[in-house]
This record gives sequence, structure tokens and C-alpha cells, in this order.
Amino acid sequence: MRVPTESASLARVRFAVDQLEFGMFVAELDRPWLDTPFLLQGLLLRTQDELRVLRQHCRFVYVDISRSSGAVAQSIRRVATKNSAARAAARRPVRLFGRLRPQDRDEPAGSGRRQEGPRESPFGRLKAWVSGLRGDETETPRDSVPATPDPAELDLPAGTRLQRYPAPAPIHESVPKADRSFTRSADTLRTLADDLRSGAGATVRDIDTVADDLVGSIVESPDAMLWVARIRDRHQATYHHGLRVAVYLAALGRQMGFPRDDLVRLSLVGMLADVGKTLLPQELLDKPGVLTPAEYTVVKRHVELGLGALRKSMKLDPRVEQGILQHHERLDGSGYPAGLSGARIGIYGRMAGIADCFAALTTERPYAKALAPQDALMQLNKWAGDSFHAALVEQFVQAIGIFPVGTLVELSNHEVAIVVAHNRVRRLEPRVLVLTCPEKKPLDRPFERDLLTGPVDGHGQPIRIARGLPAGAFGIEPRDYYADGFAPSDDPALVAA
Repeated sequence: MRVPTESASLARVRFAVDQLEFGMFVAELDRPWLDTPFLLQGLLLRTQDELRVLRQHCRFVYVDISRSSGAVAQSIRRVATKNSAARAAARRPVRLFGRLRPQDRDEPAGSGRRQEGPRESPFGRLKAWVSGLRGDETETPRDSVPATPDPAELDLPAGTRLQRYPAPAPIHESVPKADRSFTRSADTLRTLADDLRSGAGATVRDIDTVADDLVGSIVESPDAMLWVARIRDRHQATYHHGLRVAVYLAALGRQMGFPRDDLVRLSLVGMLADVGKTLLPQELLDKPGVLTPAEYTVVKRHVELGLGALRKSMKLDPRVEQGILQHHERLDGSGYPAGLSGARIGIYGRMAGIADCFAALTTERPYAKALAPQDALMQLNKWAGDSFHAALVEQFVQAIGIFPVGTLVELSNHEVAIVVAHNRVRRLEPRVLVLTCPEKKPLDRPFERDLLTGPVDGHGQPIRIARGLPAGAFGIEPRDYYADGFAPSDDPALVAA
């Protein structure tokens, strides 16, 4: 039995791909699953073809012992247990957003390099929170007001000027406008997809108009649009995916301080990046398991197919075209269609890759379950610095929150709730709509609770978020509450303690 390179825990062990054996259950890759022919997340190794594809696309993977076959699992567990102490003693430096923490740098004393204290990041707080759930910490971390982004760290184009946007409008005032904007955008994208599929011409005027309208809603209140985008629909159609990516991109651009014209361009990138998939066979997009090399080549062509179809009927801004063309490129050169790496990927392409991946991870697909949003953010963190620009991932977390608006959560008193609005000072203590009693029975009258006010349970313990949940957990669909006409309220009289 080969010795694993590193153990994440006794449940999951990291293996170099040349150490893999049949019967191992591959739970995680060193890159997004969507960047490989394995569209189905999670794989029990059975064939030489599967091993070949893993070795072609990955350097290492994580094997889930509990889901591996019996003899292999026992052998892995023995090795992991025997070597856990040695691995802990020889733990490698931890990278935060592609950089070594100062205390982990291997530099001689007196080297002259300024040693700064560790910079707290959203993922630092998220990791601490997750540790708290596991019993490694005693307190839930309290985050603070988002930091101003550093243009140099974000590697922005020369001459880029960032701006500050005013405080968001109250969410209850903005939800109706956001809903109308979302509906218009969805209708326009549906028509565009149908036109491209049938070979009819499409006009950029309509797309520009809905993108500007969408951005107007996001500038006014990002939480309102994120609420609508999350709650309104979890449809797998390409145009709905594109609309969610557009919302995430515009919210990210607003967080970073991009001018409004840039936010409109980013929205167009999100809306149009995957329209080429409407030109591919649907059975190929829905195929479970590993794609053959020929099938994977066809799927990767959707970027150029879509851009080619759009160019026949509209003239796009060169920056929008670049963002569409590069949204599957990755920093380490493993992406497509051109295999670009590092600074050769433009800012729009780097931002779009993050938003597109997050939208895919949190959406139910024919071949994969949706992840809870904070689980998807943790995945992005793992890939930051290799696949994605680390500083941009950090800004993305700041833009949508560790628990995005519209996310199902379980509270520490076992109630299930939906996050309805973030508190700007304490992003881990949002306002929530409580949907069930502690026994998970749906309430006849859901009510709001502001976790920032310090509510306590029947034992006098503070009520906090215990964990995030994927949509559909405990049979609860957030969109059902949207359909009942609920809109978040900013009226303190409606917030229960």
C-alpha cells in the first residue's frame, strides 16, 4: 500500500494521482470538477480510463475512506492513523489567498524583509467558524466592515479608477424593483437563447438595456437582487445560470468599486458567457460520469461557438468579448480554450471564472447535488492561488457574504431559517426569516429575527448560525416562501427577538 502524501483527516486523505488505486472514492480534486471531464462530483475508481483522466488533469486528489471499498479503506486507515502524528509535526506552510503567511515564511533573521502580522480575511473568519462547529474553538468569530480592496493586489489594468458606492437602500424597498429587473432579464435571455438555437438574429440593444437595468438594481441594493436571484428559481437552463452569474459579477464589481459602465459590461459577460451551450446536444450536457476525450472537446467548444454566434448578429465591447472568451481560463494554465495563465487572463475573465464556478456549485444539476453556499466558498478558497485569483476570491466573499442572502441555514437552537439581509458590521450575524421550529416542523407564520440584537434560546444561550444548508434540506425550498409573497422587511416591529 502506498503512503498518502498528506492527511486532511482520518476521513479524507490526500493522494498524489500516481498513488491512486482501484476501489478508492475520490471526493475532491485539486481543481473544480467542472474543469475536467468528470462532470459528476465524486467518483469510485473502477476503470483505467478514469485513472488516465485523473492523471491527465490533476496533481493530487482527496480520497474519502468511508466511501472506498473495504480492503482499500482499511489499508488507507491504517496508514493514515500511523502517520497522522508525523504529518502534523511536519505540517506544510498554509497559503492564504496564494501567499504564505508571514510567520510561515522560511526567511533568515535580519533578512531586511518587513514582517507583517497576519491579515484577517473572510476565509480566515470562515475557517475559524467551521473550526468552532467542530469543537476546536469556543467562540463564533465576529467579522467586521469589509476592507477597501488594494488595486495593486487585484492586478487591475493601468488607469482603472475605483469608486465608493453609497450605502444600500433598505432591502424591503428594493426587492420589487429587483424582481422586475430579474424577470425582464430572464425573458430577454430566454429569447436570445431560442434565437441562437434556431439561427435567428439577436439584437444587442435589448441585452444592453436589461444589463443596465440589472446593474441599477444591484447598485441600489445588492442584497435585494441576491435575494431574488437565489430565491426566485433554481432552474438549470443556461439562461438562468447566466443571469445568476451576471448578478454575482455585478455585485463583485460593486464591492470592488468599479464604475457603473464596467458593472454593465460585467453583467453582459455573465449573461452571455455560456450561451454557446444552447448549441450543444443536451444529452451531452446532462451525461453522468466521465466524458470521453471527444465529448470533452465538444463541450469545451461552447465558448467559441457562443461567441461566434453572437458576433453574427451583434457588436460587443472588446472587454466583454474577452471576458466571455476567458471565463474558463485558469491561473495555472489548466483552463480552456487557450490555456492562458497568470496575468495573461484579463480582469473580466478572472472575475467571471469565480462567479461562474460558484453559480454552478450552488445549483442542482442532473449529475450533481447543489452545495450549500459556504461549502462552495470553501471550495473556491481551496482553489484560490492555483485556479482562481486569490485576492478576487476574497473580494467575492465580501460581496456576497459567507452566508449569501437567500441561503438556508440551521440555527444553534435547531430552527431552520433563510438569510434575508446582511448586517454591514457583523456579516456572520444577519437577519433571518425563521421557517421551522427546532423539530423542523414548518411554522404557520414565519418570522424575522435579527441575530445582531443578541437573541437567546430557552437556555439563555446566544442564537447563532450553526451551519449552512443546501436548498431543499429537510424538504424546505426557499422559493416556496418567495411564492407566498414574502419580501424581507426593515421594520423593527416585525423583527422578533
